[in-house]
Amino acid sequence: MQKYFYKYTVLCVVICSALNINHSLADDYFDPSLIEGGLDSATPIDLSVFSKKGGQLAGTYFTSIYLNQNLVKNTDVKYEYIDNKGILTPLLTKKEYIEFGVRKDATPNFSALADDETINELSQVIPDAFFKYDFNQNKLDLSIPQIYMHRTILGQADEKLWDEGLNAFFTSYYYSGATTKYRGQSETINNSYLNLNSGINLGAWRLRNYSTYVHSSNISKWSSLSNYLERNILSLKSRLTIGDSYTNSEMFDSFSFRGIKLTSDDAMLASSQRGFAPVIRSIAKSNAEITIRQNGVIIRQSYVPAGPFVIDDLYPTATSGDMEITIKEADGSSRTFIQPFSSVPIMLREGHFKYSLAAGEYRKVAADNVKTPYFIQATGIYGLPYDTTIYSGSIISKDYQSLLVGLGKSLADFGSVSFDVSMAKSTLENQTDTGSSLRFQYSKDVLVTGTSFSFTSYRYSTAKYRDFSDVNDYTYNYWKYNQNRKDKFQFDINQNLGENLGNFHLTGYQERYWNKKGQSQNINASYNNIYQGISYALNYSYTKDDASRNNSKLFSLSLSIPFDVFFPTSNMNLSTSIDDNNKTRSSIGLSGYAFDDNSLYYNMQAAYASKTNDSSSGSLSMNYRRSFGEYQVGYNYDKTTQQLNYSTNGSVVLHPYGLTFGQPIAETFALIRAKNAHDLPVMNYTSINTDSQGNAIVPYVSPYEKNTLSLDTQNIGPKIDLISNVKTVVPTRGAIVLADYPTQIGYKIFVKLTGANIPFGALATLKNEGYQSNGIVDDGQILYLSGAPTEGAIQVTWSNGQCIAPYKLTNFDADINSLSATCD
Repeated sequence: MQKYFYKYTVLCVVICSALNINHSLADDYFDPSLIEGGLDSATPIDLSVFSKKGGQLAGTYFTSIYLNQNLVKNTDVKYEYIDNKGILTPLLTKKEYIEFGVRKDATPNFSALADDETINELSQVIPDAFFKYDFNQNKLDLSIPQIYMHRTILGQADEKLWDEGLNAFFTSYYYSGATTKYRGQSETINNSYLNLNSGINLGAWRLRNYSTYVHSSNISKWSSLSNYLERNILSLKSRLTIGDSYTNSEMFDSFSFRGIKLTSDDAMLASSQRGFAPVIRSIAKSNAEITIRQNGVIIRQSYVPAGPFVIDDLYPTATSGDMEITIKEADGSSRTFIQPFSSVPIMLREGHFKYSLAAGEYRKVAADNVKTPYFIQATGIYGLPYDTTIYSGSIISKDYQSLLVGLGKSLADFGSVSFDVSMAKSTLENQTDTGSSLRFQYSKDVLVTGTSFSFTSYRYSTAKYRDFSDVNDYTYNYWKYNQNRKDKFQFDINQNLGENLGNFHLTGYQERYWNKKGQSQNINASYNNIYQGISYALNYSYTKDDASRNNSKLFSLSLSIPFDVFFPTSNMNLSTSIDDNNKTRSSIGLSGYAFDDNSLYYNMQAAYASKTNDSSSGSLSMNYRRSFGEYQVGYNYDKTTQQLNYSTNGSVVLHPYGLTFGQPIAETFALIRAKNAHDLPVMNYTSINTDSQGNAIVPYVSPYEKNTLSLDTQNIGPKIDLISNVKTVVPTRGAIVLADYPTQIGYKIFVKLTGANIPFGALATLKNEGYQSNGIVDDGQILYLSGAPTEGAIQVTWSNGQCIAPYKLTNFDADINSLSATCD
């Protein structure tokens, strides 16, 4: 009992004493002599610089500066320890903070500073402001309350970061070909197709050419589809184009012309909307050749296996306009349907203005027998209060004049609509006609039900209404002039059926003409779902071409079953289809990826078709992707045909740092430069590694947005180091932006320091071509450094002293050199 009384008494005394202790602050302290069981008492120790989190040697370091989590600059920053606080502090001037977006009059203390005055204590001049420096990532995070900042728009990259990119020449190529042999015939038929997107960048100017080459048994033709000079007008948030181009399609049907165009570029705004190309969906009965034409020009020719297919990587020659898709089956039969562009109602935010001005000569790429008059087209869209938008446009030419006015309105929970009326006056062969056209567009997303509905275009015209292309293509397309469009209707419905229930998609299109019976129609419906890892799809396609009076219906069912138990990352594929003549086709196949980086994709298939003399067929294809391009080869056969098809797709870029081969590139792309650091993977991009010079092409980046690019340095060479492996770039449209990763070429060394009595924990610095390596001296006065030149001087510092140790390497073959150096 006495024992417990004593314990409780002591506890009460301690608690009462603690309640009356005055508040005090003290740093945590660790006795260095306890390291590894204690060092010899004669061994000097100085770990003071590391007593604070983030402790590091003072100096100048290349830094990515972020303000309120937004990148503002990549630059060298000097860091020092201020007032013995043990925190490495950035020495930035008032002028630099103003450049970052801080208001000149943010606070009285800040305003009173001279522009070139260094700010050592940020929180003293700007309340609640602070910084955090990450030495390992070379990243400085500044936090400043928004009240002291200039107002910025959420999601918008600072215009000061917009980069016009490198001066360079490039070409992006796509080549496909096929060799076909028919049974019973000795002749072999060869077809090939090539397109080249080439350009030269000089400062803000971009010179572009788009050309195609088609070769077959009866045709061999080069076509230069467009040549133009373009630049961004940043002050106007616009683009200037001189040469071959296409008019905007928001109000009038787009057409090709040669002249000059100035148009708004929404990508320069925070709420940017990217341009798009239509997605082509249909079903192939067999191994088929897919040819896509726009304005009569072949813009894509590729080969697909039997079953449903999707083409979503088109490079269209215009921003809108009907596309003609021809599916040529293995037996020689073909069918054609029209894929129109989808659009949504014309809407702008309040106070926003969007415009387009174009002037020049009408141009028809694929035909000679057309009129080529000069014209002027102007359009404007303005956002009004109450979610209302007004818009208008006009085309003026010698024999054609038109005017369009319209109104767009948000209906809140009921979607959005736009309605416009256009009037046109056309003269042809001394006959003048006038007519009018009405257009209605509707779009609605229902988040609760997962429904997306777009009644994308409806047009009703009087019999005498014609658009600009109808009049100018009169000789080339006489029937269209006399049987001009009466109405056009298209819709797109996407329905998410909920968890585990899949997705349903339906698109439709219909068009009728005056003085002509019937209509052209196209309908595609699909249902997709996944059940316990097995994905399956139901597809239906209906096409009615009134011009050729060719109708077709096709239904298919496909399944994809994981086959990893036999082959990693592979699937067994099963499908069956039936057409309107009750012809069926069934197939079984295996597809998947090979190699650790999934750079090789393979697909093998065997099929059997009924009511076609019970024919069987098969195919094998492989697609190989590397940093320098993509390569595809395929073989397919049936009872009457054998075909070998192949393609290659890639890019070549000539830039100030050499010649680099890459994968297919988009309008805006990046050049990775990590000098002499070869074979480093670019993270988040499949099969892209730096080449022997340390360069690589990142095929697509977003213009006017922050793009973060990272290199994987796990397998970097023993004699090279990256100062930082993360870069952020903000390119302008069409730029070839540089992501430069400074590298430090040197050796890894162990140095035994002699001479001075250097304490454990002393900091060592070695400079190499503007960069520096840092290390810590251990208790045996041994130091490890990387990136060391063949000879140099190591500076060693501690709390109350310093010395310099010159050295010179003699062994250049070892991965790590060991040497001694006297530090005086």
